[in-house]
Amino acid sequence: MSDASKKVLLLSCSTGEGHNHCALAVRQQLEKKGVETDFFDMLNLFGESGPIHVDKLLNVISTKAPSLFGLMYRAGEKVSALRVTSPIYLINSNYGRKLFDLINENGYDAVVCSHLFPMETLTYIRRHYALKARCYGILSDYTCIPFLAETDMDAYFLPHENVRAECEKAGIPADRLVVTGMPVAAAFRTDVTKAEARAALDIPAGARMYLVMTGGIGCGDAIGLCEKLLEVPDEDMLLCVLAGRNQELLDGLGARFGQGGPIRAVPFTDKVSLYMRAADVLLSKAGGISSAEAAVVNVPLVHTMMIPGVETLNAGFFAKLGMSMMAGSFDEAARFADRIVYDGKTAAKLISAQRAHMLPEGSERIAELVMGTRGLGG
Repeated sequence: MSDASKKVLLLSCSTGEGHNHCALAVRQQLEKKGVETDFFDMLNLFGESGPIHVDKLLNVISTKAPSLFGLMYRAGEKVSALRVTSPIYLINSNYGRKLFDLINENGYDAVVCSHLFPMETLTYIRRHYALKARCYGILSDYTCIPFLAETDMDAYFLPHENVRAECEKAGIPADRLVVTGMPVAAAFRTDVTKAEARAALDIPAGARMYLVMTGGIGCGDAIGLCEKLLEVPDEDMLLCVLAGRNQELLDGLGARFGQGGPIRAVPFTDKVSLYMRAADVLLSKAGGISSAEAAVVNVPLVHTMMIPGVETLNAGFFAKLGMSMMAGSFDEAARFADRIVYDGKTAAKLISAQRAHMLPEGSERIAELVMGTRGLGG
């Protein structure tokens, strides 16, 4: 079978927009190489009876009670360390037969997962059915997440070499761990200049632009962060707040700051790469994919409004390598952001670290491995 004739299924899960971005970045490269692909969100693939209620619950907790999410994450770490069957596996195993039939009926040669949930379902399938398709998992955070080690994939694609030891310690076989870099869409790797991005977004060329990102579902107290950033008067300051799909946050920004002032509230947008390129500094929650996208764009990054758990671990990973500044409070985030904007040396140091430690071609590497041109899946 030639590479071009292979058919690949990509599975994600909308417990965060980054997981979809991750899978779609790989899909983009596979299709560029002539591979037929399909992409599905596991939460919606089999209707309301699927684990969609878990999705809604996690999103509500992330936006309304992030500290509870942190407690859940730590509990997950403890259960995972015991190496017992997790409730996550049991929930997702319910859809094993349906997914097995889907894979066989459509003739997929490989399945690529950007989220734990479909990896758990595939693990159940591999234990109970004769699945011919090869199965791959993408680690979309800069840490070994709870329960990843209970899954059974042919290979796991890691975002950075420094994550390998943690995955091995958790029990994942070393020969299945492949460092590829995080898959990032082509839009984040273009040569668009800051001036071109600002022109496209109608942002004044001379503005000092602070970009605030809250993720696809709009997490964090962006209003409180903006209030802190505005404490230092600057008539050239512009704060662009990407509020995701959080209408409550959009309405709150409008009510608090009005229209036409230094705050520009932006609803869910597909122009994130342009906003990053237009910015002088980015203040963002620490999703694995969005952090990688920022580092590939080379925008000076301050991690703030982190959801306790995996996001604080992501932020710590980036800060340790000098790719971001990790703020423990809004006051600290504002001081870091102002230092970046007004001190060119700080920004240059962050960008230099990003260029040194970020692998920008993760999506291409994964596509080649799935196709078999780099030794897997042949």
